Amino acid sequence: RLVVLDAYDTSTLGRDPGSPRYQESLRVLREKNPNDDLNSPEGLKEPHFVAFNGGFSQAQLDWFDEVLKFADENQEKVIVTAHVPIHPCASNGVCLAWNYEAALSVIHSHGCVVCVLAGHLHDGAYCRDPHGVHHLTLEGVIETAPGSSAFGTVHVYEDKMVLKGRGRIADRVMHF
Repeated sequence: RLVVLDAYDTSTLGRDPGSPRYQESLRVLREKNPNDDLNSPEGLKEPHFVAFNGGFSQAQLDWFDEVLKFADENQEKVIVTAHVPIHPCASNGVCLAWNYEAALSVIHSHGCVVCVLAGHLHDGAYCRDPHGVHHLTLEGVIETAPGSSAFGTVHVYEDKMVLKGRGRIADRVMHF
């Protein structure tokens, strides 16, 4: 099962500044980031609270939990995707979902998630967390030299996922 999360569900990006969702997102952001430039992590205790990131609403997390419950009951393996990374070790500490802990809590309360794929961090990153979940943040094409590439194909098998990369994207085998 492939589950796609909206990592900008709670965000100031792409929202009408007069909307309640924008105002709530701005409140959360300003609570954690007192900088004049809300895209600056300078001096922040939690540097991921910048305007170019976002997070997951409680409604989305509740939905996600229900989807994973269903997957557990049906013995499915789940690959999760989100634009913004949700594990600090698959990030640089700045490019990270605002409430990544809440998303990880949902993931770790189920046994079905085998991999989380993300982007946003242009240099990419990888870790396998203590629960055995792979967190792969793919390198971005925006940082790719002219004449090169950054893409790949994922092949999913019963016991592993194989990424066949091109250009900046390295081949990788992730066993479940």
